[in-house]
Amino acid sequence: MFEHFCVLLLRLYPAAFRRAYGDDAVQLLRDRARHERGAFRRVRLLMDLAIDLGALSLHGWRQEQRSLAAPDGTPRFDIIQVDAPHPAALAVGMLASVLMFAAFPLLFQPKALAHASASVGKLLQSEKPASPAQPAQPAAATLDPEARRKLLAAIAANIEERYVDRALGKRLADLILAHEQHGDYDRLDTAAALAAFINADINSASRTLGIPRGTFVANVMYSTRPLPEVWPPPMTEEARARQRAVMRDLNCLFEKVETLPRHVGYIKLNGMADAAICSDTTARVMASLNDSAALIVDVRDNPGGFGDTPLQLAGYLFDRPTFMYSPRPGSEIPTRTASPVSGNKLTDKPVYLLTSAGTQSAAEYFVYNLKMLKRVTVVGETTGGRQHSGTFHRIDEHVGVGIQEVAADNPYPVKGWELIGIEPDVRVTSAEALETAQKLIEKTASAPSPPGSGPTPRLHARGPFRR
Repeated sequence: MFEHFCVLLLRLYPAAFRRAYGDDAVQLLRDRARHERGAFRRVRLLMDLAIDLGALSLHGWRQEQRSLAAPDGTPRFDIIQVDAPHPAALAVGMLASVLMFAAFPLLFQPKALAHASASVGKLLQSEKPASPAQPAQPAAATLDPEARRKLLAAIAANIEERYVDRALGKRLADLILAHEQHGDYDRLDTAAALAAFINADINSASRTLGIPRGTFVANVMYSTRPLPEVWPPPMTEEARARQRAVMRDLNCLFEKVETLPRHVGYIKLNGMADAAICSDTTARVMASLNDSAALIVDVRDNPGGFGDTPLQLAGYLFDRPTFMYSPRPGSEIPTRTASPVSGNKLTDKPVYLLTSAGTQSAAEYFVYNLKMLKRVTVVGETTGGRQHSGTFHRIDEHVGVGIQEVAADNPYPVKGWELIGIEPDVRVTSAEALETAQKLIEKTASAPSPPGSGPTPRLHARGPFRR
């Protein structure tokens, strides 16, 4: 509807302009309308159109065709109009120049780059077979119209047949096929571009159909490498043994475990390892911080992994088995924590989670549940919004689709974190998150107790944790 309104607005432009640029202008409007979603962006698009229309109406428009050469063949240099600029334009230009040169010494200063952990990168590198030279990634294959039509039909059929709500699945499939019939995908000549556009259409239609925000629906995936027949691909004993060795070398992705001033335990965890390999390491880490007065868990650089490690970590924060929502019903991972943990003293201690846009997938499962249970304070940035909980189906060698096939029982008001991420309780930049959490702990520790609540426990300083 919005696209049609923009096209109707274009009909008010001068006739000569429409004859010269009508088709290109319509396509540009459709592209912008499809990509610039949301009230603010669409109001901005309408304002741009209105300003252009006003300028053309006031000044008129005609298409000038100037030759780059004089009649005798010599080059000419009078293409640009030589009318004197308006005094107001001169004043604005002078002011902008003065401000730019004044700000230049302040803006052109080198900034220190934040140290980025490379643990997960090392893991990925170590799992690649050694070879003298890695082959280059193959270029994305071009889709001809018939191949695009067959691919769209296969994706739509999978969504219609497999989505948990069959009626909504059919409406989503019909939407994809309607876009194809209207030619909305005709300009997309690669599977990667087609997948991105279909995902945007599915996400937009999901809100229109009343599917709650944060709920995973479906996601089309393109891979330059051949996709496996099943996902995840089966792991051989040799690969499992190699993974164990890698995890040992990387301390199961626990980059840092230490005690900060004021007896605050700090864990920097850069991935969620397989608990079948790393449960003992996780238990030792939590036991080492058992006497902490407060706990900070840093998952700013955690792209996810397995769900059983976050479940194990959460078990130390409750004194009874506690429900942990999983968007993957039927998973082998239990739905409740193994609480209480024998000898554990962290069940009543304040916990702060540090997040960023790099906090994704299984790390978001950890953050989401603890926030919904009001057990932690989340400090930092909105997480990445990578739930992707559907069942994977291979369409062809390079394209697959994940579809939510089974409904997950979720008692919380926010039904997931797909695309929207998890909002922090205290919003600061990722770089400021640790310092902010420490200040919050200090402020809480020094606050007076409410009447009748008894003495406030003090946070005593202690030296750094030694392994």
